[in-house]
Amino acid sequence: MVGRGKKIPDKDEDIGLKARKYFAEGYNFVVLIDDLEQDRAEQAGAVYDRYRAAFDVMLSPLQLQARASVHFLVNMLEAYYFADAPAVNAALGTSLADFDGDVETIPHPKNELKRITAARGRGARFDEIEHGREILERLDVAKVLSRPDTCRSLRTAFAWCSRAMGRRPTELFRLVDGQLSPVTSTQLDQLSPIPE
Repeated sequence: MVGRGKKIPDKDEDIGLKARKYFAEGYNFVVLIDDLEQDRAEQAGAVYDRYRAAFDVMLSPLQLQARASVHFLVNMLEAYYFADAPAVNAALGTSLADFDGDVETIPHPKNELKRITAARGRGARFDEIEHGREILERLDVAKVLSRPDTCRSLRTAFAWCSRAMGRRPTELFRLVDGQLSPVTSTQLDQLSPIPE
């Protein structure tokens, strides 16, 4: 980039161009979601800044930066399954209990589901597409986000989407009093205030 007058790398420029394309097609908002796996946790701020820069640079001429957001699934989508064990049990025939702590701290949730199903010794091992679809159809997101001190990253994505649609925070998903991600929650301030 140095000497070429570029503000962002070509790869990141593509992210911004895709966002522009969605806006040109009539979409009102663009949400980029990435897995933030354990080995990248310490780099969350840098990863966020890079994605955010791609949006800010490429959407600036159109004044659409605030209508694009970046969020993380921590450590990956499968982590949230452990906050609603009945959904997992119904899909996999397991007898799990809801995870006691913050599911965003589970290091390798997909591998854990594979280990659990392999240990049963019967039936198929966890398949992220087939079983994932079954679990997601049953997953109670309100339950996943019911504890205000857990799932900060996921709650921030829901808070951003809710505010982008002009909704006031409610008890649902603990948007009123739940903790938010210190990395991605700054995007809430970029959205227009909700009128009184």
